[in-house]
Amino acid sequence: MSSLAAARADNFYYPPEWSPKKGGLNKFHGQHALRERARKLDQGILIIRFEMPFNIWCGGCNSMIAKGVRFNAEKKQVGNYYSTKIWSFTMKSPCCKQEIVIQTDPKNTEYVIISGAQRKTEDYDVEDAETLLLPADEERDKLADPMYKLEHQEEDLKKKKEAEPVLVRLQRLSDSRHSDDYALNRALRDRLRSQKKRVAEEKRSARKMGLGVRLLPPSAEDATAAASVKFASKFEKSRRDKRAAIKAASIFPESSSSTSKNKLDLALKRRNIKAGAASALMASRVKPSSWQSAGSGSSRTQMPIMATRK
Repeated sequence: MSSLAAARADNFYYPPEWSPKKGGLNKFHGQHALRERARKLDQGILIIRFEMPFNIWCGGCNSMIAKGVRFNAEKKQVGNYYSTKIWSFTMKSPCCKQEIVIQTDPKNTEYVIISGAQRKTEDYDVEDAETLLLPADEERDKLADPMYKLEHQEEDLKKKKEAEPVLVRLQRLSDSRHSDDYALNRALRDRLRSQKKRVAEEKRSARKMGLGVRLLPPSAEDATAAASVKFASKFEKSRRDKRAAIKAASIFPESSSSTSKNKLDLALKRRNIKAGAASALMASRVKPSSWQSAGSGSSRTQMPIMATRK
């Protein structure tokens, strides 16, 4: 074993105090070979893993327990059908801990719910399910009659003769298809190779168009579906009106032209004010303080106060 823990888990570890005179490891440890599964073996009960054979309704909370769900069930013998034992399985429902008891029915070769649950009834058509219809109990009893059995066999032989040509034709078709394994494998690989190339080409074209997903090739169904789509008349009319308005409008917005014209007029006014204040100062008609007040009359700029050097 790879480790001591693995050896102990597999029950292959022999402690130093063990000797062959003390018997096997189970006898030495004072335990059964099945461990916890055999804790009720003195009562004739063995703990097993039981798998639900069909869909049932829980009797405690009316929840459905699906086929194939496994339980830790107590298995015990409750009787005999001739020489066949009848087993009982007792388990608890996982939804509400309801005790469910199921027994075997050797006579009808099925399981029977004794208590704690109810079998879910599921009816289906034999042809839709593609299964065989089992004979009813009355027909089973009739098959024991030699005369009825002879008539039944005659009907089966007649059905066989009628279906034999179809079966032979299907067998020949299957043989012809699978006669050359190399050719079938080659055809399959060629089809997969062409499919991979087509997918790679679609991804490459989608990547060129900036798409994250590949586009499937166009088909006649897509063209028919696209042609059948009709937009509303209001949408078409509004779209034509918007296009006509855009074509008739100027490429220069009115708001920007008026704003630039206002800025130009304001700059000319400021220039005229500065020129008039400078000429008055040179003629000694206006004091520097008044020049400041004259310059402050504008909206944003202020004229500096001139001072004479001493």
